[in-house]
Amino acid sequence: MKVILVSSKYSPEYSGSGLRAHRTYLRLREKYKVEVEVICSGTEYLSPETYFQDDLQVTRVVSPFVRKLHSIFGKGPVRRLTNAAVFQSEMKRVTRLLETKSADVLHAFGYSPATMAAIRWSRVHKIPLMRELVNVAPSPYQYPPGRFGDQLFEFPDLSVVVAISAELGKMSNRAGLTENVWVRPNPVDVERFHFASNSERDESRSRLTPFSPDDRVIVFVSKFRRSKNQPFLLDVLARLPENYKLLLAGPPSDANDSVPGLSTEQIYGLQVRAESMGMRSRVITKPGFVDAADYLRIGNVFCMPAEKEAMGTPLLEALATGLPVVANRGEPSFREWIVDGQNGFLRKLDASEWANAVLATEHFSSTDRKSMSDQVRAVVSTDRIDEQYHKLLSALSEAGPGESVSVADVIG
Repeated sequence: MKVILVSSKYSPEYSGSGLRAHRTYLRLREKYKVEVEVICSGTEYLSPETYFQDDLQVTRVVSPFVRKLHSIFGKGPVRRLTNAAVFQSEMKRVTRLLETKSADVLHAFGYSPATMAAIRWSRVHKIPLMRELVNVAPSPYQYPPGRFGDQLFEFPDLSVVVAISAELGKMSNRAGLTENVWVRPNPVDVERFHFASNSERDESRSRLTPFSPDDRVIVFVSKFRRSKNQPFLLDVLARLPENYKLLLAGPPSDANDSVPGLSTEQIYGLQVRAESMGMRSRVITKPGFVDAADYLRIGNVFCMPAEKEAMGTPLLEALATGLPVVANRGEPSFREWIVDGQNGFLRKLDASEWANAVLATEHFSSTDRKSMSDQVRAVVSTDRIDEQYHKLLSALSEAGPGESVSVADVIG
C-alpha cells in the first residue's frame, strides 16, 4: 500500500501534527510495510527542496518569489490578494507534482496550499482520502481563498476523517460527516512516557536543573505560542510557596509562523520578568527542542493554560508519566481527559484558582499517580492506534469511487 502524506509543515520545521505524522508513518512502515512519501508546504523554510527525513522522501513545495511579494506587500487591504496568490501558485505546483505520482491513499494534515491541492486532487481523480483534523475550526471543510463552498474541497465519500478530539468529531457530525469519522486521541509512545518513580524523577531533575528533590516543580513542555499562555504561569508561581519552581521548555516561534508566538529573545524575557517578581532562582526556561519524556520526569505537576487547543498531546504525555494536570477549564478537549480530583483539576484562567489547584495536587499519592498513568496508557498507546490506522488505510485503499467507509465496521 502506497500513501502520499501531505502536511502543512514537516520536519525539520517544527509542527506538532507534522512530527506526529512522521513518527506514525515510520512505525507503520516498520510494522505493516506501508510505503509512504511526503509533500509539504512551509512557513520557516521557504525554499523548494526534496530531501530525506529518516529515509522518508519529503518534497517541500513553496514559491519563493510569490512568498517574498506576500511578505513585502501582504499588509492591510491587499493581504487577501497576496495570500490568494500564494495559494494559487503553490497549489498549481503541488498539482503538477501529484501528476507524476501514484498512491492508494492521500493523507492530508493541516491547512496549506499543499493540503488543499491534495484534497482537490483526491476528489477529481477518485483517490481515497484520509483527512486529519488537527486544529480548532468551524468546519471540517477548509477552502482556499476565494473558493468557499467549492465541492472539490469537500469529502463526503471515499474518505475517513480523523478527529483528534470529541469536539472535532461533533463539529464533523454537524457538517454531515458521521460514519466515516474516527475520533481518536493523539498517540503516545508509552515506552518513553511511562510512570516515573521518585528515583527517576530525582535523577532527571539533578541532571537537567538546579532544583532539589524537596522542591515541587511545575512543568509545561510545549511550543512557545501566545495561545499556550506560558507567561500566565509566572503569575501562578508568584502565589505559591518558595519551594515551588517552574520549568518552561519547548521550541520558540519563528517570525514566519502563521500563529503568533514567542521568539528566543522573548522567552528569555520571561526570565527577566521572573527576576523582577523576585523569582529568579525559581524559574527555568529551555527554548528549543527537548526530550519531552525526560523533562516531564522532572515535574510534580503539569500545568496547561493553553487556549484554542484541538488536543494537547503534552497533556496526554504528562498523564502517561503519572503527573497530575491542572488545565484550562474552557477547552473542551481538556475536559475529555481531566477529571477533577482524580487525575488533576480544571480551572478558569485565574492565577489564584490555579495556585490553589496546584497545591491540591500534593494530595495525589504515588499509587494515585500510577493509576492515572495506567489508565491513559491503555487508551493512547501507539500500538493500539497504529493498528487502527492500518485497518482504516487498508479499507480506504480497497474502496471504490463513491463508496463510503464506516469506521465502526472497520475497527469496531
